[in-house]
Amino acid sequence: MGKRILLIDGDQTMSEAINTTLGSAGHRVQVETSGADALEVFSRDPYAFDLIVMDMGLPDISGLLLAEKLLKLRAHIPIVLLAGPEGQAQAKARDSGIRWFSIKPVSMTDLIETVEKALAGVE
Repeated sequence: MGKRILLIDGDQTMSEAINTTLGSAGHRVQVETSGADALEVFSRDPYAFDLIVMDMGLPDISGLLLAEKLLKLRAHIPIVLLAGPEGQAQAKARDSGIRWFSIKPVSMTDLIETVEKALAGVE
């Protein structure tokens, strides 16, 4: 059975592509295009989702700051961060508890693999 995924990405085209890909894999996806909206949805019921897929660069808040806020609401929710190549931002994300990354430009095949690993708790 598919899992419930909160997708947070300010890029409409990318959100639609990821939503379609995850939906085709059997997951139920809720798309939010702003960090503020995503935080509001998640704070209403942090256990409504099994996984979060989110972009590092959101239009209204740093992806890293949003991830920290989400993790305060539910400490062990798996988060897949869509980010650029390994660097300082990813190191900070790892320090915040994020263990899964999908490197931009995002390959949908790699994203599905990363999502499945995150859902299984495998790094």
